Amino acid sequence: MLCPKCRFGNEEGDSYCRRCGTDLTVPSTSLVTIQNRTPSLLQNPQLPRFAAGVGAVAVGVGIELVRRGLMARVMPPAKPPRPVSNTLPALNRLRDVLFPQNDKQFKLPKNYEIEETVVYMRRIIRRKQ
Repeated sequence: MLCPKCRFGNEEGDSYCRRCGTDLTVPSTSLVTIQNRTPSLLQNPQLPRFAAGVGAVAVGVGIELVRRGLMARVMPPAKPPRPVSNTLPALNRLRDVLFPQNDKQFKLPKNYEIEETVVYMRRIIRRKQ
């Protein structure tokens, strides 16, 4: 409540003014109760920092989306991937062995036949324990 003499803001339960000592128990029409209604922003100082962080992230995402859109328009279209056989010549030769492209029939002498076998060997050398 305000002191009627010096207008100092005292608490509700005070009997005397803290500044001038005036008796506050005397009923007066000039006494006004004070209510503490500070805005919530002053009570929570982290809110502006959080809002600034969220805004910065939103701006960053927007800039990245614009950059990707511009880069997609500027860059030439992607080339189709090359087949693996062109990348590794050993696989190309293996393909020729496993899947021959020429359908020529060999002329074999009588009582002869062709038998094909593919052999794969893997050698692992380890130290004995």
